[in-house]
Amino acid sequence: MTSYLYNLFKNITNSIVFLLKKVETQISFENIKNELFAFNYSFSKAEFPSDLLKYIAIPFLLIIIISLVILLILNRYGFEKKLIIKNEVDIKINDFLTEIIFSNYDSNYIKGQIKLFKQQVPFKKRWCKGIILNKIITIKRNINGVNPHQMLLIYKYFGFHDYSNKLIKSRSWENKLLGIYHYQILEYKIKTGHIRPNIYVKNKFLKSNALIAVISLSDQKFDFLSNYEKQISYADELKILDIIHQKKSTLPKKINEWLTNKNSSVVILAIKLMIRYRETLTIDQISHLLNNTNSKVRKETFLVIRNLYIIEANELLINSYPKETDKRNKISALKTMGVIGDNETKDFALSILLGESDLEIKFEIVKCIAKIDPTFFNTYTTEDAAEDEIIKRIILHVNTPQLN
Repeated sequence: MTSYLYNLFKNITNSIVFLLKKVETQISFENIKNELFAFNYSFSKAEFPSDLLKYIAIPFLLIIIISLVILLILNRYGFEKKLIIKNEVDIKINDFLTEIIFSNYDSNYIKGQIKLFKQQVPFKKRWCKGIILNKIITIKRNINGVNPHQMLLIYKYFGFHDYSNKLIKSRSWENKLLGIYHYQILEYKIKTGHIRPNIYVKNKFLKSNALIAVISLSDQKFDFLSNYEKQISYADELKILDIIHQKKSTLPKKINEWLTNKNSSVVILAIKLMIRYRETLTIDQISHLLNNTNSKVRKETFLVIRNLYIIEANELLINSYPKETDKRNKISALKTMGVIGDNETKDFALSILLGESDLEIKFEIVKCIAKIDPTFFNTYTTEDAAEDEIIKRIILHVNTPQLN
């Protein structure tokens, strides 16, 4: 019985061990299968990007690089070829313009030659037109002695007047400036009416250039300025005076209206023209100008009295000085008094000397008195020793300009 039980237990145990081994073997096989599958998947996953890079990305990049190199080479070749063409055209233009500008050909011959020349160069190209137009303007501006009428005809025969007209009608103020510049340099006076509306625009650059161009091209003695309401800059004043000087024009007929104009810029321009033409002012005109609310107008009035030596204005200067509020104008008035003044002026200057605390103005008062009476301060003294020392130092500077 015991032997039977032992054998039964042994058989059961062996069966269990066998079953466990079977199960373990099955698990190991599944694990191996899973591992192999995972390895195969990883290998496939790692190999896919490598193939993509090798067979697609790298060849694509190579094609792009080669294409860019070819484009750069072609572009460089095209640039060099275009540069050669431009240089050849430039030489042709120089030769042609030199011949027709500096030769005494009649207008019909010039017109015919220009028509033929336009067929010999790539005139329809914008760069070609630009070269020709710039050369015409440069010659007109920089070379004296060229016939302005002939230059204008050449400009028109090339058809550039249409181009300039389009520029002026453009909405862009830069284009308008360029068109105005063409008309001004080439003295296209008949087109002044096209420029005139631009002197009333808000853009200060366009307004300034249009004003100078209209004055430069105008044959109306600049009378339109009588109704001009915009301010004129100092730079434009100088340009206008220079244009008038170059044109050798006579003094505008409406100069008296300018002197009483509501626009202070026009008044100042009128005063400067009076100085330029050495035309004196009447006492009434000077009185009106000295009472002008604009300090710059009063300053120019002091200057015109001094430059034109209008001694009749001495009393007006004395009367206007106490009402003057601008320091620089006071100094200018005292300088003018020193030039045209007399004993009455000296007495007036002496009456304000001690009460003046500003050293700059005090300096001009002393200088004014010294100009009228150079020996006055040789014996002059006050009850204030400090004031005497100040006046003494001022006199030293007045008599010794090197110390200033």
